[in-house]
Amino acid sequence: MARLSRREFLQWTTGGLAAAALSDWIFFKKALEAQSEEGPKLFYHACHICDCTCGMIYQVKNGRIVEMRGNPADKLGAAGKLCVKGYSTPRLYHDPCRLSHPLRRTNPRKGRDEDPAWKIITWDEAFALVGEQFRRVYDRHGPDAILLFARARPWDSHLQYAIGTPNQLCHVDTCYINHEIAGKAVSGDRIWGWDFSHAKYIVGFGYDQVGKSKNIHQREFMEARRNGAKIVIFDPRLSETAQKADLWIPIRPGTDLAALLAMIHVILNEGLYDKDFVEKYTVGLDKLKPHVAKYTPQWAQKICDVPAQTLVQIAREFGSTKPATLAYHKRDAGGPVFMNSFQTAHAMVILQALVGSLDRPGGLYFSRTPKVPSIKDVYKLSYPDIEGKPRFDDPENITPLAFKAKKAGFSTAADAILNDSKPRVALFHSYNTTSFSNPQRFEQALKKLNFIVNVDMYLTELGMYADVILPENLWIENSGFTVRSYQAERPQVLLDEGAPKLRDTKSYGEIVNGILAAMKLYDYAVDPKKLTGAQLAAMGLDKDKLRQAGGVFDSGEPFKPTEQFKTPSGKVELYSTVLEKAGHAPMPEWVEPASKPTPEYPYYIVTHHLPWMRMLKNANDPILKDLQCENKAHIHPSVATKLGVKDKDFVWLESPVGRIKLKVAVTEGIRPDTIMTEHGFGIWAKGRCQGFGWGQNEGEILPDRTLAEMKQWKRHAAGRGVGICDTTVRITKA
Repeated sequence: MARLSRREFLQWTTGGLAAAALSDWIFFKKALEAQSEEGPKLFYHACHICDCTCGMIYQVKNGRIVEMRGNPADKLGAAGKLCVKGYSTPRLYHDPCRLSHPLRRTNPRKGRDEDPAWKIITWDEAFALVGEQFRRVYDRHGPDAILLFARARPWDSHLQYAIGTPNQLCHVDTCYINHEIAGKAVSGDRIWGWDFSHAKYIVGFGYDQVGKSKNIHQREFMEARRNGAKIVIFDPRLSETAQKADLWIPIRPGTDLAALLAMIHVILNEGLYDKDFVEKYTVGLDKLKPHVAKYTPQWAQKICDVPAQTLVQIAREFGSTKPATLAYHKRDAGGPVFMNSFQTAHAMVILQALVGSLDRPGGLYFSRTPKVPSIKDVYKLSYPDIEGKPRFDDPENITPLAFKAKKAGFSTAADAILNDSKPRVALFHSYNTTSFSNPQRFEQALKKLNFIVNVDMYLTELGMYADVILPENLWIENSGFTVRSYQAERPQVLLDEGAPKLRDTKSYGEIVNGILAAMKLYDYAVDPKKLTGAQLAAMGLDKDKLRQAGGVFDSGEPFKPTEQFKTPSGKVELYSTVLEKAGHAPMPEWVEPASKPTPEYPYYIVTHHLPWMRMLKNANDPILKDLQCENKAHIHPSVATKLGVKDKDFVWLESPVGRIKLKVAVTEGIRPDTIMTEHGFGIWAKGRCQGFGWGQNEGEILPDRTLAEMKQWKRHAAGRGVGICDTTVRITKA
């Protein structure tokens, strides 16, 4: 095929949209014209904009989604309603900026100012090129020379295991890794359900899932509020969730751990813990009680800037009110926000157990999911053995639990690549440079890789560094089923009926099979259609049964609290032998965060995710963009007065790694020593024509980590969390 001309790039410069959107309008128009006039058809699907996977029903007429609503049969998820993000699906589906064809880079130079000079190629050409490059590295330098940046989902894991590389890197060490590792180490499983509606007392530390419009959290939380539960939120800023609480406590950033340790101290010292639960279902109380003796409320007051009497009052109420529960999930104080956040997450699980609401009604609980045979089981495959093979980014096995969970790698990815001597190639599945803190350093690392494959729906910032881009279906174009993991109070399976494809894209399963076949790993190139039928049959289901049930199989099983926990002792381990064996602190310990304010950088920085945004996944939605088209620097009035600025004036935010320019938003709802800005802006690649050029990427002032830093944090950072806000900034008038 001929190379594209500048004119065909629709006059977008610097290699932006170029072939990514070139001919999309033509392809899109032809796809619609090919549809005959017909009545609307009804389809079922789980929404995959976020992990809530709420059931939805949609209608298609003449190739267009004309209506979408929540599926009332999904009692555990949407319950007949969708959030604003879910309702953006039709606009994502019909977005003309989505990629239509595989693309090959023809300009070898890479950088923000370089035009990749894309050339449209066929799928056969794309697979042949990827297979050739991957196979060459595979043969010359070994399978571990292939880096896979992807979540540990079935097809991603199949690709990893078939190739035989230990080097799978996942973003979850910037998301919820601490909560998962702490939950598994202490109680044997990930805590992924929230029964707020039956709770009488709720405490959150940086918890703002209500403000992020997480459908499940929002509904449960508001039901608890209507039922009269007392709600206490510790947060440096007055978040949307804090606004709906009975008590907002503006705690100093990075010190939530001290408050939690003080609460544990009071509850144990005053005998307020659930003695029946602790005696029957936990071990290690004899070690925990003397361990927290020094963590008094008076000690904590000096650290977290919360009066000792307030901490005592909340601890007493929390310990004596049944049922009481913590509210936590993802990027709250226990998420990978500070380098001491794993200790915070660890303390949260212990406190939940002490009040007897771990996997109990009115508390937090484990997911109840049906057993689904894996790709390996269905096709009776034998993978290469990668057990014990050293990772390129953790050669000394500093954080074994994080990598065993297949949920880490982003925090140190740039450092590992930049200091690596082996030639490597990489595949990125639905990840962008904006997924990384300090992306400017990561972009330098990308230039060192020999060959990059990007699987995505758009031409993104990461795509601008890719050698080949493989366009993936939007999730609603994929068929199959979804097993509920969020809020899985009982086993539930949702039917996924794919909408008509509008472009020359493929499902990720098809892409994985194409790559494996091109690498001549033919035994692992399997038929995805056989997989779905076999997995459904193993659960006693098929698509017809799911459709007859309204798109949702709900087991209806009553909730049975766990009696035997999946730990070495079979009980909740207040002194974790799992953490101890891995070389981490077996009980939560106070440790300072990595950064404190200095004369040069005197302010803390925190971030927020807007309720209508799913990071940058729906950033090209013109309606959602108009709700707030740029992020801002939210500051206290005293800071505004000191700087001599007012609302909408520009300021510079600068940290040790970078700086960004934002407009000011002055608010009383934030600590004077703290600045907040929103995530989900700063698109510089022009492949998302609606989202391009709005706001700034706050990741450019947030830190990544080095392998040496992780080694120093071995005892206290079992989750390998990046400590995404563990830095300080200065603010100056622009």
